Amino acid sequence: MSYVADHMEGSPTDPNVKWTHLRPCDIATFILMKYDITLSNGQIKRILKNNGYCRRKPSKSISTGESKNREEQFHIIRVLMLLFTNMPHNPIISIDTKKKEVLGQLTRDQGVLCKKEGTPKVYDHDYSYLTTGKAIPHGIYDIKHNNDYMSIGDSHETAEFVIENLLWWWNNFGVYNYPEVTQILILCDCGGANGYRHHLFKVLLQALAAKIGLKISIVHYPPYCSKYNPIERLLFSQVHRSLKDTLLTDVNQVADLIGKTITKQGLIVQVRVVVKQYQTGKRSSKEDIAVKKILYNKKLPDLSYTILP
Repeated sequence: MSYVADHMEGSPTDPNVKWTHLRPCDIATFILMKYDITLSNGQIKRILKNNGYCRRKPSKSISTGESKNREEQFHIIRVLMLLFTNMPHNPIISIDTKKKEVLGQLTRDQGVLCKKEGTPKVYDHDYSYLTTGKAIPHGIYDIKHNNDYMSIGDSHETAEFVIENLLWWWNNFGVYNYPEVTQILILCDCGGANGYRHHLFKVLLQALAAKIGLKISIVHYPPYCSKYNPIERLLFSQVHRSLKDTLLTDVNQVADLIGKTITKQGLIVQVRVVVKQYQTGKRSSKEDIAVKKILYNKKLPDLSYTILP
């Protein structure tokens, strides 16, 4: 395997992490030319496996930044999760917006499982002007019931879009699943339409709390820590599987595919399509927040707070 070793690259910090750009056919060609021995790609793969080589997907484990109060905020999240877990009448929901999906006769760098004679035809380039729209899946994951409620929009991801989805979830599902509820805990990222810096999100949350008559506790995951949000690994990974290897042509098709998402653990996804144009660029100031209707955490007020009805 000296030929492979001559074409190895490696991590500058970990001598055990190495990789090669060679393909089995490259190695087979070298052996044929140097030793006049013919080996198939399958034989080369078995030889590589016996020598400890295998294909692996690079691990996204290098953080692009650090959060100053990371550990303190995770401690607050753990305490609130434990507190609400011991109160079965109060829901814990995790919210986020999945990656936007472009629509149209585009490859999306995906293969499609189909019969040979029925190969779908798409454009030869995935240029943005060839798209017919976009699908914006916003999820609300009920941790206690292992259910998800997803709204598929085709306009923009705004704070208004997020709040209206929360109201839809509560009026149609939450109020029936938690008839004795007194408070709701929401886990979310620190950026996007529900970012902790957006005053409009807090203003609309106050309007929501007043409308449903409940306290709403919000905890934001620290910057660069969105992967720990439960909805990411418990829902979005499954939804991605449902949308993979498929041509997405319209919002209703996306909703239908997401609605078929199931797991062995009993995950159920309720889906709706939101046909509404949400205006971007809306602004709100700190003065618009009703001071008497919001309680901030003393240690990390930006990332943890409770909205009063």
